[in-house]
Amino acid sequence: MKDAELNQISMTMLSQAGGKAKKNIQEALVVMEQSEADADRVAEYLGNAHEALVEAHKAQNRAIKHSDTLTYSLLFTHAQDTLMNTEEGLFLVQHFIKIINNKLK
Repeated sequence: MKDAELNQISMTMLSQAGGKAKKNIQEALVVMEQSEADADRVAEYLGNAHEALVEAHKAQNRAIKHSDTLTYSLLFTHAQDTLMNTEEGLFLVQHFIKIINNKLK
């Protein structure tokens, strides 16, 4: 795989995970802060975040298929780190929602 292609994959990962997914998680949290939080809007934002993370993973998998010929790329490493951290944020928000809902019952 050429460096330019790996850079493009990395930028796709960053755009999806660090841009779209993270923004949707943040928007879900803003809605949750409201006293009359709209659960459907929260679910929509978190669903959008999940979809963006799936797209980031698809991009990452395109690079991993060529792992035997990849050279080290700081940009790709950054993109993978961003993907992992954003996934963790989504995981935590989803589980905090369950915890809060269980406490309110």
